[in-house]
Amino acid sequence: MGLREQLTNMSPREQRLLTILGVLFGALIFLGLPIYIYSDLAAARDRNEEIREVLRRIAKADELLQKRKGERLALDLRYAKPAPALATFIEGAASANGLEVPESTDRPPVQGTGYTERITSVKLRAVGLRPFVQMLEKIERSGHPVQVSQLSIKTKASGPDLYDVSMQVSAFDKEGMEKTGADKDKTTGGTKK
Repeated sequence: MGLREQLTNMSPREQRLLTILGVLFGALIFLGLPIYIYSDLAAARDRNEEIREVLRRIAKADELLQKRKGERLALDLRYAKPAPALATFIEGAASANGLEVPESTDRPPVQGTGYTERITSVKLRAVGLRPFVQMLEKIERSGHPVQVSQLSIKTKASGPDLYDVSMQVSAFDKEGMEKTGADKDKTTGGTKK
């Protein structure tokens, strides 16, 4: 018995149910398939957008890493040049601006993580503000790993624009680097009174 004969032998109710089933199956294919494809494409779009977002974050992180790498290289270049003997260095900055350093004292070095800090205390008496600021600029802009770590300025009653200054200047030596500055401080004694 063939399929055609089976269909003709069915009752009208069975034929109607089979027709409804065929229409539902056809509707499912013609409507369900595009809906399935559309939802699959929407999910693929969402995945692609997530991938694009991850790639954007990677690009931003790469820019940040390059910036940090440049900063680290600049810092390494600064520490590649050993810090000078502080007493001599400070005296040179002072004399370049017409000042004298009557008293300087080296303090014991302080070990840090990866660095050694050498500190020199300096006292200046009756200095003008402009030459003193120019001396500070010369120290800060020297290109050496040197900074003014402590500063105290007191006015003098003896005249206008005269100040007594006490300050500490710190030099940083990276561990493993040649310590010519520290060696120079030891050989010169670093103390002047």
